[in-house]
Amino acid sequence: MTTAHVHHRFATCHGQCAVAARYPEHHDRLLAVDTDADAVLELFEMAVTWHELDYSESEVAGPGDWLTFADEHRWSCAERAQRVFSLAVDIVGRGAVPPATDSGAQLADVIELARGRSGAYRQVSDSR
Repeated sequence: MTTAHVHHRFATCHGQCAVAARYPEHHDRLLAVDTDADAVLELFEMAVTWHELDYSESEVAGPGDWLTFADEHRWSCAERAQRVFSLAVDIVGRGAVPPATDSGAQLADVIELARGRSGAYRQVSDSR
């Protein structure tokens, strides 16, 4: 009789996970965030560089899959796993927002606003 061998990647998703089917090695790496700090760092590095590097030819699940992935698997600490994947998705989202191009002008606007309010306060105070 042959003993069935359940591969590690199917231990928590029972083969029902789309990431396991499309990206088996990355699936296993994502599972490792539960117990391996290096895997967490790899996920965060990917999140930080998602908009800078071209991952289209890479065999990796993208940020659009990460929260579903977290929901579909069992974790030793489910709350921590949700936080890790949520933070990674948030990092990618922040990278999608273009940085302000003229921060000097924005700072000047804030200074003028503060001066305007201070001046208005002095005028009201002086009139009393």
